[in-house]
Amino acid sequence: MTTDAIGAQTPATDDADITPLGPDSVAWKVFGDLTFVLGAPRRLLIDVAHPVVATGVREFSVFESDPYGRAERTLNMIMGVVYGRDDALDMARRLRERHRDIKGRNPDGTRWSSLNPEAFHWVHASLVHGVYTQQKELGRGWKPGEVEQFYLEMRRVGRMYGVREQDMPADWASFCDWFDEMTRTRLERSDMTDRVFAVATSPKPPPHIPVLRIPFLWNSTIRPVAGLVVGTVTAGLLTPELRGLLSIDWGRGRRFLFRLIAVQSRLIIPRLPKRIRMVPHARAAARKK
Repeated sequence: MTTDAIGAQTPATDDADITPLGPDSVAWKVFGDLTFVLGAPRRLLIDVAHPVVATGVREFSVFESDPYGRAERTLNMIMGVVYGRDDALDMARRLRERHRDIKGRNPDGTRWSSLNPEAFHWVHASLVHGVYTQQKELGRGWKPGEVEQFYLEMRRVGRMYGVREQDMPADWASFCDWFDEMTRTRLERSDMTDRVFAVATSPKPPPHIPVLRIPFLWNSTIRPVAGLVVGTVTAGLLTPELRGLLSIDWGRGRRFLFRLIAVQSRLIIPRLPKRIRMVPHARAAARKK
């Protein structure tokens, strides 16, 4: 990525022209439940399939040493943009500013930046495609007309944190065509995709549950099962093309387990009480309607 290409990517976001999302939006209905947490490894995995994003994560991210802290910070930022209402634009600016210093030089001397237009849009696109897929496979599903409305709302979200309007396809069908083309032509397997999938299949114990940090308990009993489930869900939420590109096994046993998990998830998650089903940001927003 050349210096000129990086310098040209900073859009001027006219706050007066963008309306934050509200309780009437489809995004408010689908974003904040447990499927968002279940889909997190998949989103990071396809993020780093883009070579510019992979470089940034390789050099700056703590996803291996502090996976839960990183996930919590990411959750707070994006939920703040989606559910923040009066504070959403400020949170969007903060999200973009956090990426401004994530940059460097490639071995050939050219520069790279996390705000490279294509890479920055790709991270947003993986979020959009991820929420669509996780709701379809694991959650409440989609009612007629909701997917198109959701996509238009997420174009607004993208503009809020600075994705250029001309980089985002105009409608859902165009977005799907563009996503497939990106998979074929721009994404690649790398050490970073392998490392992200390894974190998913061999997770660390959550730090806020002390008993799970007992090495024997975690390594001998919980981690193998958690890794199998998280790895299977992550693989199952990928498109067949992405599974092939990233060389992720999708044998009969893993396919069966994913179908079993997906059926149970679709039956259970939409029926859970909101205080259990929804992440704190979505619960707080619902109380303020």
